[in-house]
Amino acid sequence: MSEHLNYVIENHPEYIEKFDLNFNNYKSLCEEVEYILNKQINDNETQISAITSRPKSKPSFCEKIRRKNYDDPFKEITDFAGVRIVFLYSKDRKKIEEIIEAEFEIIDKEDKISGNNIDKFGYGALHYLIKIKNNHSGARYDEIKDLVCEIQVKTILQDAWSLVAHHLSYKQESDVPPQLRRKLNALSGLFEIADDQFENIRTARVEYHRTMKLEIENNPEISLEKEITIDNLIAYLEYKFPERNKITMDHAVGISEILINTGYNTLKKVDDLLSKTIDAISAYEKKSPPIDKNDVHNTTFTQGGVLIYAQLFINLKAKEIEGKLEEDGFILNQKEMVRYLDLVK
Repeated sequence: MSEHLNYVIENHPEYIEKFDLNFNNYKSLCEEVEYILNKQINDNETQISAITSRPKSKPSFCEKIRRKNYDDPFKEITDFAGVRIVFLYSKDRKKIEEIIEAEFEIIDKEDKISGNNIDKFGYGALHYLIKIKNNHSGARYDEIKDLVCEIQVKTILQDAWSLVAHHLSYKQESDVPPQLRRKLNALSGLFEIADDQFENIRTARVEYHRTMKLEIENNPEISLEKEITIDNLIAYLEYKFPERNKITMDHAVGISEILINTGYNTLKKVDDLLSKTIDAISAYEKKSPPIDKNDVHNTTFTQGGVLIYAQLFINLKAKEIEGKLEEDGFILNQKEMVRYLDLVK
């Protein structure tokens, strides 16, 4: 048993009893806040690294009790429930703020990043104290609706800084030996510059997609002869299927590798593949549309989905020509696809 726990048991046994009594409620609060954030952030297509949550552990609680002189720790400690959002690009912070402030009752908001905190030590983050809104009701919320949860919002580099600073146990600038202070402050500045550069690279990539799309529209004969890259494939699909849901970056990486490995190494070859199969894909899509798992209704194939089915149809057509359709056996959707092979050119 740790010395901190022994101290609290000996001096404030009622704290331990109350902590144990409330632990599961704070755990449920963490899970609920994490669920709401995951759903809303995904729906808004904001790129994040992770959303994690944790209820405060008993060792951490006891350490804090021993270190600080609380009159009422259950009112003064605000991180019994904690959720962390680690996101990729600094400009997405505004979207995340809007989601948090729309979904929860805001008790407090502390910005440890912006210019008004320029003298703050290290590389900060955005902190919220929130409660579940009163419009949530029922047994699921009765035990957690009045509890406070802390939400930290950080870029990957802000999160990395906090992890290293925590390991070094530097809470404020006065804790740092003078000979190390300059290096740490310079390092925090480099982290901030790196965050800005990541954002600049993303902006440049979006501009490249826009420019490449225009090139394909205005001069397809030359533009389509280019060898496939992840970025020009994305731009091509935005040109080819502007009405369909865009391909994700992860999906583009996987599909581009498959295309290149199967001989479709230029945009022209991909364009020919789609020209040969699009009638079959459209007919199959009309008969067997994909289902949105969240809303449970029929949808259409994404840009990446069209490419996948184009390859499936070409492979099935090749087997039909070779007379090998019956030999291989197919999963159910491929059996359905066979009905549309006559539409493959």
